[in-house]
Amino acid sequence: MSFKYIDTHAHLNLAQFSEDANDIIKHCLNEDVAVINIGVNKVTSQRAVTLAIENENLFAMVGVHPINAVSVDPDDIETFPPETTFDHEFYYTLALNKKVVGIGECGFDYFHNSDITYETQREVFLEQIALANELKKPLMLHLRNSKDGRGRNAYEDAYEILKTEARVSGNVHFYAGTYEQAKKFFDLGYAVSFTGVITFAKSYEELIRQVPLEMIHGETDSPYVAPIPYRGKRCEPWMVKEIYKKIAFLKNLDEEKVREQLLKNTQNLYHLISS
Repeated sequence: MSFKYIDTHAHLNLAQFSEDANDIIKHCLNEDVAVINIGVNKVTSQRAVTLAIENENLFAMVGVHPINAVSVDPDDIETFPPETTFDHEFYYTLALNKKVVGIGECGFDYFHNSDITYETQREVFLEQIALANELKKPLMLHLRNSKDGRGRNAYEDAYEILKTEARVSGNVHFYAGTYEQAKKFFDLGYAVSFTGVITFAKSYEELIRQVPLEMIHGETDSPYVAPIPYRGKRCEPWMVKEIYKKIAFLKNLDEEKVREQLLKNTQNLYHLISS
């Protein structure tokens, strides 16, 4: 592959990009940026695979977001019925495509839904772990605590399940836990990824300094949380370059060294192969 950067978690498959996805994909190609588009339900998983098949620099993951397992995602323009029961056959068939590099995003979300939904989220999460084990593809984890930080802890809940059920590694996307929690995931072979939030939120600075560079991925979570200097605009995958730069700055490392290592980290986990 000829790309120099990889956005490991984006959503060009969401409705926010329905009118100009092709233009953004071309821009990413011109900027030497590859993109992994992440499914959150059946429709967006299928879109992610279709985009990956049609574009050399795009890849896909398929799965059910924990929000979509129990309710409707409040951040999405479109609405879909919740997938409280995981359709194994549907996602298995999608995931057989060689451009599908993982399963997810899956896990626990107590921010948009109270932790009384734990059992439903857990069952859908377990089904996706089983699928990842079956296909030997890594997991993309979504873990988010409640607004006030009370109640169940999404990171601890996921860790307790993964350490006994998962036979694959993966990534904890949009990481916002503690360094001590991160180390538990590192021990299971899971990396963590950071978004544009790190370019304007000082609360991430010490965490990024502590996390080994070899365990970091860069992502945008497009269309959300655009990095500085694009703050306030719709986030797009080519902006991942700013996240790479910020990681290098916080770690006081050469930007090129960081770029090469983050690319290597991603390749080692996902084994990206062009169509």
